Parts: sequence; structure tokens; C-alpha cells
Amino acid sequence: MKKLLTLLFISVFLLKSCSVQTDKLSREQMIEDINTLFYTIYHVHPDMYAVYPQELFQKHIERVKANLAPYGDIFYFYRQVAPLVAKLGDGHTFVRLPIRALNELDDALLFPFSVSINYPDKIIRVQNDFTPLQNAIPVGAQITSINNRQASDIAREMMKYVSGEKDFFRLSQVARGFTSLMFILYGDSVFDIEYTFNQERFSTQVNGISPEQLNEKRTQQGNQIRREDFIFNILPDKDIGIIEFNSFSDLDRFKVFLDSTFQVLQDKNIGNLIIDLRANGGGNSQLGDEMFQYISPVPFTKWGKTIVRGSEIQRQYHTTVQWREVSYPNGIVVFNENPTLIELRENPLRYKGNVFLLTSHSTFSSAANFSWAFQYFNMGTIIGEETGGLAVTFGDVISQRLPHSGLWYGISFKKFFAFGATEENRHGTLPDYEIAAEKALDFAIDMIMRGKGR
Repeated sequence: MKKLLTLLFISVFLLKSCSVQTDKLSREQMIEDINTLFYTIYHVHPDMYAVYPQELFQKHIERVKANLAPYGDIFYFYRQVAPLVAKLGDGHTFVRLPIRALNELDDALLFPFSVSINYPDKIIRVQNDFTPLQNAIPVGAQITSINNRQASDIAREMMKYVSGEKDFFRLSQVARGFTSLMFILYGDSVFDIEYTFNQERFSTQVNGISPEQLNEKRTQQGNQIRREDFIFNILPDKDIGIIEFNSFSDLDRFKVFLDSTFQVLQDKNIGNLIIDLRANGGGNSQLGDEMFQYISPVPFTKWGKTIVRGSEIQRQYHTTVQWREVSYPNGIVVFNENPTLIELRENPLRYKGNVFLLTSHSTFSSAANFSWAFQYFNMGTIIGEETGGLAVTFGDVISQRLPHSGLWYGISFKKFFAFGATEENRHGTLPDYEIAAEKALDFAIDMIMRGKGR
């Protein structure tokens, strides 16, 4: 135990600058990393076995350790531990894909497309073509197989490695990491792809591209489609304003954005406002409080009680890595059992029109909690998909590296209850109108134009 604790503190405090391990790890080193990982989770997480029974989970850990190869690289080790952590069913407790190690490989050739994956059918579609001529497969084509593996089977296998509370959220994360997971799980460098487009079947063979080429292509295309954290537009002749709210970040700039946006809404007498959270993965929840001051008809709050797991590990992390002190005592502490509402301040720009909120399976963390409070306090109509973040969820993450493999991992140390939520609310915000995310904006505009507002 003393040796394990020593390894733990090394991983927390001394490994921020360590190099990524791309050489072979011995079986003993992998076992020590597994022990460090789950020792840390056990002592930090507020409810580690909320989803998966402890006895069964421990058997899985021992089985993985017993079956380890004598040696393995970081990708082999990732394949052993990521499915274990994913069984905990917490999107904020995870093992991160070893992207840096992948980028450092000289001979890696990666799947040259980004994809989207729908739920529940696991249909994979081409989203971006990163091949040299960018015309190998049409964007929007449905991939049916890769190297004789059925697309749905590939998606199902990848889900085992991704943390999350709901399958639809995990699939969205699989899509984000698809190119890396293809290499880590299968190691292919040439891809025989079968696909359908415009109801016709095709097959093609494409070569993989290097991580450097992939990153260059992503940067080029990303610069063309990069989205700001928050954008406001007015639809001409439609009496509709749209706030595209992509990230809960930069509170000071957001305050300025809100003031100018709602001034325009007032000056132009815009009667309908759409707030689009479909691509929002969360961030600083204070941004949500600021927006509520402009749209909520009543005092509000987003949070009910919060359960915190205090530990020496957590305190050391915050003082040494985050340079701030926390005073939670060891063990479980419950805060905010009787939450008070945030009063509405005087605001001449408070919006009086109809408000519509768009959500998706990728709406997560603070964005999901925003949507729950929006619905609970009757601020408007929600259109889209159940959010990926739940009403009862874990969060606030300690993130660090394992001592031998260098794999990054994160662990929740808080359990949050959205205001009014109980243990039974193990779901995201449920929309008033359940519509596929890609169709939600058109649906909202059509609803407004047909005069079916709030």
C-alpha cells in the first residue's frame, strides 16, 4: 500500500512534464499503472459503483491483470484499461485517447475521413474527406463496411472504450475519436471501404495518411468551419433571433455579448429567440446564470444538492497543480441541500418574447444543466434530442497521468443534482418536441412561422 501511494503522488504531482511512453511496458509496469488508476478513482470518486456493481467490477480488473501480455506499448495498455473505466458509466471519469503518442509515431497511417454516427442505428456517414485529392468518397455517404468489418460492429466495438452515461453520448464521442480508434483497435493502413450514396452501392480502396497530414487537413478545414463560442444573427423578415451558443467559456466577453444581443432584440422588437445548444459540451456554468438574467421570468437556480468526496489526493492536486486551496474534509460531504434561488436583478433588457432551446445528444455538462433549469423554470420550449448530460451527474475533474504509460485520465470528485432532480432522474433533459438534432432548427423556425410559439 505504501508503494502504491508513492506511485500515486508521483503521477499527480511530478508527471506533468513527463514524456509519453511509446516503448514497451512490462507486465509489472502495466499492473502498477492499473493499481494506481483504480486506487485513485476509489479514493476520489464520490460514488464509484453507482452504475456497475463493485464485486463484478473487481473481477473485471483482476481478469485484465491476469491476462496481460508480458510486454505492450501504450496503445495495447489503453485497450486494456479504457473499457474498465468506461464500465463506471461516468462521462467525466475517463482514460484519454493517447493522441500525442499516436502523433509521435513515424509509420502510423490513419483512416482519412471524419465521420458522424447516428443513434440508435449506428449508421456511419462521411463528414470530411482528408484524402490528398479530397474526392475519395462523397461527403454524406454511408459507410457500410471497412476491411470486411460491418460499420455497425465497428461502432459497437469502439463504444466499449468511451466513457459516458448514455449510449447516444458515447456514440458522439466515438465519432470524434474515430480516426484514432481505428488505428488503436485495428492498426490498418489501407482501407477497403464499401459505401452507399444516392441509393447506389460503391466500393473503393484508400491509403491511410500520416498523423501530420491528418492534422494539417483538419486545421485547414477547421479554419473554414470554425465556430465562435457564441454568435447572434437575425433571420431577415422572420421576426427571429438566433443565439448559437457553442461553449460556456469567457464569462467577461459573454456578458458584453449578452448586453449587446438583447439590446438589438429590444431595439428591433424581435418576438422570437432561438438558443442553440446542440454543439455545446459545457464549461463555466456561470455563463448560464448570466443568460437566465435575460430570459427567465422568475428567480432560478441550476443546482440542487452537491455531494463532494474530499481526500488528500484531491487537496494535493488543487494546491499543487491548480494552485488553489480547497477545504473539503476527508470523506463524503453534502452541500446545498436546501438551495436558494437566484433573484432576478433589475434588467431593462429582460426578454419578453418566445424562447426556444435546441438540444442534442452532444449537449453535455453545464450546457445540459442549463437546459434542465430552462425547462424546470418554464423559460420556453425545448426542441431536439435528450441531452448527453444527465440531471444527476458527476463532474469537477482531477486530471493527471499514470506513472509508467503516461496515459492521461480524469476522475470526478463531485456528484451534482440539478434543481428538483432526484436519484430517479438518470436521464438528460427531455425535449418538448423530440426531433433529430440536425432538423431541430428548421423545425423551430417552421413552428414560429406557423404561429405555434410558446
